[in-house]
Amino acid sequence: MARKGYGDSLVSLKFCRSNSLYTGFLLAVFISVIFVSLFSDFLPVWIGSFAGQRFFQIFLLVFVVFFVLIVPSSDARANLWVDNWPAFLVSIAFLIFAAPLTVSDYRWVEAGLFAFFFLAFSVLGWGIRARCCTEKVASTLVSVVVVGCFFYAAMSLTAYSFAIADDFSKLIDIIPWGFVNMRYWSHLATWFLPLFPLALLCGRLRNSGLWRVGVFFTAGIWWWVALLTMSRGSVISLGLAALIVLTIFGRAVLPWLAVSIKFLLLGVFLWCLLSWAIPELVFGETVIRSLHAGASGRFPLWWEAWQMSLRNFPLGMGVQSWLTHPTITPEYSSVQNFGHPHNMYLMWAAEYGWALMAFVAILLGVTFKRLLSLRGPIVSGAREHASVIVAFSASCIAGLAHSGVSAVFMVPASMSAALVVLAVFWALTLQPNEGASASKGWSEAKSGRAGSKPMLACAVLILGVVWGQEVWRYHGAMEADLGIYAESPSAPFLPRFWLHGYFPRPDSQ
Repeated sequence: MARKGYGDSLVSLKFCRSNSLYTGFLLAVFISVIFVSLFSDFLPVWIGSFAGQRFFQIFLLVFVVFFVLIVPSSDARANLWVDNWPAFLVSIAFLIFAAPLTVSDYRWVEAGLFAFFFLAFSVLGWGIRARCCTEKVASTLVSVVVVGCFFYAAMSLTAYSFAIADDFSKLIDIIPWGFVNMRYWSHLATWFLPLFPLALLCGRLRNSGLWRVGVFFTAGIWWWVALLTMSRGSVISLGLAALIVLTIFGRAVLPWLAVSIKFLLLGVFLWCLLSWAIPELVFGETVIRSLHAGASGRFPLWWEAWQMSLRNFPLGMGVQSWLTHPTITPEYSSVQNFGHPHNMYLMWAAEYGWALMAFVAILLGVTFKRLLSLRGPIVSGAREHASVIVAFSASCIAGLAHSGVSAVFMVPASMSAALVVLAVFWALTLQPNEGASASKGWSEAKSGRAGSKPMLACAVLILGVVWGQEVWRYHGAMEADLGIYAESPSAPFLPRFWLHGYFPRPDSQ
């Protein structure tokens, strides 16, 4: 019996060290994602902020998958393949449908981005679930998000003060700052704003007066910026997400919804004060971005992408064919071109085909079914647990809705933020078994079922290195091609994989 007790203690010690390593890994991932996404302008990146974020994202995707697979899990009931098969199908589908009907010399670069993204968020979420610490990880992520957004809000208010002091009334030219355009900031707002209420509903600091003041300040400033820029994609998608979670979870949504409405009302008050009253008092005029109900020229883009998706049904016209395809509809030829059709689903259907979208639909269907299975426990369970599910569900629903009118799953900062938010949401939908024992986990780690994970980790690492080399080659080609467009005064920047998006051309050109 003594030997058995010593063995059990040794197993527990090994998993204690493993979980400590995993906790540090998750914290490092969360902090680096928030810092790079919000404050990359302060980093001395010689290749530029946009490209720097892209290379960071590429490293992050590969490293996250490799690390999670190489470290043993602590829940014997966590099955990598059973839990993640819908996301794995989508990941493989991107690579399969990238092969035919494309003339791009860099066909695997962007397909690899999407493939690794779907692989990474599902594997990371599975890893969180397998360590039976989902709600602690969710609380940690919310804290990191709030702290990062607090500093961004404080610096935004500082920029606002300098603008007022310098008699500069066109605030949307300087706020939000740190992004190519205001749309890219709004992508992060879509992911983060639904998470802010959790900082007051859950966690150890929720009863701290100073913490609560900081959270209200952060949420109020972020809502003010959203209203200042009239980020319709964010506002509409957040409203839609609130309605959907209210429909699914009923009264369990009310605590989260009440705090969200308080944040929104504070944002409206700050908009009235900072965007109208103070500029009117200082400048004698108010420069406010107008709100309109139009689609900002997106309908011709969507119609063009729809027609592309039907040209080679169900396989699409090939990777990045949006950039190089001959114009199909006359409406598209008369509007401003962009690097993507401002609808990620139509872009995937146009380039990878409706066959890929069928796999995406399977993933969404399975996820929605898992979410519905949580309704009973949420309605009858603890309020804190319900709020965590509701907040992350609203964040992910808003992100998916926003991607229907923008490139949410294309911009590096947005995709990096989406990675960690979707991973926690994925872990929550897998219903972690908090009672799993370390000894069972160690037995699972040594069993044949876990033997495939190290092999998969090595395969991911090798593929990741090859993919990274292709991305570097693609970046060099883009830099060489950029000079040609920079010399033309009428050539716009069309961000897509890189800041300069009207690419690729064949190497022969």
